[in-house]
Amino acid sequence: MTGKTLGLVPLMAVALTLACCRNNHTSQETDDADTLEIADSLDSDSAFFFQDEDQGLSLKEQPSEMFGDFIFAFTHNTRFQAERIRFPLLVREMDGSERRIKSGKQFRSEFQLPGNDYYTLLLGDLSQMEILQNDSALQHIAMQKIDLETQTMTSYAFDRSEGRWYLSSSTHSAVDSAVSNFLHFYSRFTTDSLYQQESVAQSLKYTIEEPDEVEEEMEGTIDREQWPAFRPEMPAKAFVNINFGQHYPNPNCIHLLQCGISNGMLDIFTFHQEGDNWKLVSYEN
Repeated sequence: MTGKTLGLVPLMAVALTLACCRNNHTSQETDDADTLEIADSLDSDSAFFFQDEDQGLSLKEQPSEMFGDFIFAFTHNTRFQAERIRFPLLVREMDGSERRIKSGKQFRSEFQLPGNDYYTLLLGDLSQMEILQNDSALQHIAMQKIDLETQTMTSYAFDRSEGRWYLSSSTHSAVDSAVSNFLHFYSRFTTDSLYQQESVAQSLKYTIEEPDEVEEEMEGTIDREQWPAFRPEMPAKAFVNINFGQHYPNPNCIHLLQCGISNGMLDIFTFHQEGDNWKLVSYEN
């Protein structure tokens, strides 16, 4: 990805591929290493601000935490994570049954949270991006770990209480019905090269940012046959989606956003459904 600056960077720490999930750690030594890892990854211009407390790593006091600041700490530090889970944590199973997880150690033994360098948003309208530029009004966000092969997901529900984010429940379920049709298509699109070629519009709108020009873009079209030469890396088999309550007013249009963590990069893939078939109609980088 060559990059377009994105105002959503504070909503980061969410991955799309699950192969790089962090190993579980419970020792004091590991917690200290986690803290150092976070500190080393931040520069003076970073949007993240942390301080050490007797009870572990926490965000500096703010009237209302940004979700990106919170989720970065939550997925990188086990002590902070344990402080921000409402135990006993409610877990809803596929069959509708419920159970409770009593400790952070039990949580980490059952769940692997993502920790890669980019995340995904599925939007029905690009104007919905503006909601995430300042999430202070949001009280509920779900981080959905989606298995494209089985069309199932684990949804982690985060709620804001007195300005702080907490994990309140986890639910195993089928993928959301609003996007299930698209996800069936997308699963094949990313794993079947011939099918992908056939599912690209014959004349694909292609927008890229000039590498040597600030905020200068080149717009044009490429033929379907040229797509393999331009195609960027796309999440396949599984990814993590952020659901902040977005809706899909046009079920025949889905925008898939691939957002870089801390580097301001953005890929936008726009898909339209034509009859029974989905087509990639534009790509913006």
